[in-house]
Amino acid sequence: PETARGPRVERLDRSPGRHYLLVAPLAGGGVLTVGVGPRTRLIPAARVARFLEGGTGLQPPYQIVLSPPAPPPRASARVIWTRTGWSVRGERRIGGPPGGVRHVHVLIDLRQPWSLVVRGTLVVGIDIALLAACWLASLAVAGQWHPRVPPPFALLRTSYRARLSAALGAMIVGPLLVFAVWSFTRLGDEARRVGDLLIRQTLRDAAATATIGTDRSAPVGRSMADLGDRLGADLWLYRGGRLTGISAPVLGELGLADPLLAPDAFVRLALRDELEVISDLRTAGGTIRIGYLVVHAESPEVEEILAAPQLLDDERVHQQQEDLALGLVFATLVGVVATGGVARLAARGLARPVSALRDAAGAVGRGAPLPAFPPGALREFEPVISAFERMATDVTRSQAAIEEARSRMAQVLANVATGVIAVDAGLRVTMANPRAAELLGTPIAPGDVLPLAVAADWHPVWDAVGEFLRSPRERIAEHEFAIGPRQIRVQLASLGPTPDGCVVALDDATALTRAARVLAWGEMARQVAHEIKNPLTPIRLGIQHLQRARGTRDRRTFDATLDETAGRILAEIDRLDAIARAFARFASPTADALPLEPVDVYAVAREVVQLYQLGGAEAGPHFAVAGKGGAPVQARRDEVKEVVVNLLENARNANARTVTLRVSDDGRRLAVEDDGVGIGPESLARVFDPAFSTTSSGSGLGLAIARRLVERWGATIGLTSALGRGTTVT
Repeated sequence: PETARGPRVERLDRSPGRHYLLVAPLAGGGVLTVGVGPRTRLIPAARVARFLEGGTGLQPPYQIVLSPPAPPPRASARVIWTRTGWSVRGERRIGGPPGGVRHVHVLIDLRQPWSLVVRGTLVVGIDIALLAACWLASLAVAGQWHPRVPPPFALLRTSYRARLSAALGAMIVGPLLVFAVWSFTRLGDEARRVGDLLIRQTLRDAAATATIGTDRSAPVGRSMADLGDRLGADLWLYRGGRLTGISAPVLGELGLADPLLAPDAFVRLALRDELEVISDLRTAGGTIRIGYLVVHAESPEVEEILAAPQLLDDERVHQQQEDLALGLVFATLVGVVATGGVARLAARGLARPVSALRDAAGAVGRGAPLPAFPPGALREFEPVISAFERMATDVTRSQAAIEEARSRMAQVLANVATGVIAVDAGLRVTMANPRAAELLGTPIAPGDVLPLAVAADWHPVWDAVGEFLRSPRERIAEHEFAIGPRQIRVQLASLGPTPDGCVVALDDATALTRAARVLAWGEMARQVAHEIKNPLTPIRLGIQHLQRARGTRDRRTFDATLDETAGRILAEIDRLDAIARAFARFASPTADALPLEPVDVYAVAREVVQLYQLGGAEAGPHFAVAGKGGAPVQARRDEVKEVVVNLLENARNANARTVTLRVSDDGRRLAVEDDGVGIGPESLARVFDPAFSTTSSGSGLGLAIARRLVERWGATIGLTSALGRGTTVT
């Protein structure tokens, strides 16, 4: 009556633990009662319970068996331990129901020594790895360790040891993995074969001892339960393809036992006359192995088939798989450690001769004697060592030759009258001879910075050197500076196509310049005398002619002769004045010149061309300006105009038909191009000399004056020409 109200839970307090009862009414009118006892290892779980529980999880390495109660002797707290091989057995008597004593048998499996070594080593290794990880993590948190782990591919690309370790590891780990797969497959096949044998034996024992087929009056369920308990197995009975008996009814109530015979088994047993079949069956979300055996056959409708499912896997197979897996892990770790050690030894063996070669290369680089190579070098390194020794000998010879050449060069530089200084891009001295220190008036050594180590009078020289280093187009340049009372000639030479320094050659050209000036003025005096003498002759002849004309006493004839002769005399006097002015212009000192000013070269060229065009361009050559205006340059506008006029006059005197003034885009370069008669190659070297002229009417100072004016601005002037093709002055 109480169950009709709904499910009820009752607790029954019974020693040694507590039991719970769940009572619930069923829809068909029955009552379902479930009892749950305390969790204990003393009573092993039934096969069905373990099957329904699923995975067994971790199993302790011991087994406890409780015997049925027996009469005295009395219970005892003493445990008797005996060891047999690698297992220990313990026994103790404990009190049970009134008047009974139970024996508790405990069997502890100590495992084999190899299994213990494997497990112990893995546990110690895991502990060491965890401690190392904690230690590194603490260092990283404290900021004392910053991990720098290179990428694996970069490490394999740059480290021979990493490559060797990877190759050896692949040789060890690869076969181990193949062996592991093969071993697990073999264990699975072996477990499957053993399970099939156990199923066949169970079916045959059940068929030999069962009376199910002969005694139709006995209850089938009770008979199957007794048979299952007697054989320690689960058995199902099918009659006419339907489930009629089961040794564990709970499997049928839970729907885990198929109420109909499997179609494949029915076809093979009932229709193909097979007597025994073993196949797989899906149940409870998994696959179990089940065997069928025909125990009574009259027809397919009355045929009786006994089935034995294998609900549980053999724990020994699981144990073997676990041991195998741990053994493979242990072997893999040992292989990896051994691989690292072997790779380290191999790399060290290869690094020893390489280290000897490195030390030998360092000794050769320092100029020290070649050290002896350690004996016992690998055969593969003998050609390398021999080649290195030959190379060291060649290097020693080359160094000796270079040192000898350097000594000779030092002797030459020490005895030459020219001061030679080698500087880098920062005007830092890399080499200097004694003559350079004598000219500079102060000792200099490699490493000195010239603008800081030498007097301020030399700063214009160093400015020119810096400008030369910043102009990659020039490879050689010459300059002349007045340093105090001395005239210093400086020649600069680059050290290569992409120089990071240059060589500065210094010469005291004071005496040479004075002598050249004396010679130049002597030549100038001779030229002045020659130029003055030419006009004086016509003047003398004119005066004499006038004297003779006066003697004739013909007034009209004398007046005409006087006018004509006076005109000629005045023309010659003008010619003398022009000669005097030209020589005075050429001889004017630089100190009297006005300061430089910004000049637009293009504007000056266009202005001069416009003046020539206004003066009657139809009677002379055609003048034109090409290019465009650029940035102003430092010069003197009047002098620029004078130089341009001089060049245009030369072009007109050369019978040019077209004269072009071409200005560069940056406004720093002006080229006067004409198509006149040109200048022969034998005269090109003298065109800028004073008193040199290719015409009979000129004084020969035009280009000399132009050059002098241009150089006063810090600029340069050059001339190219070819006979019959014209001349270009830049």
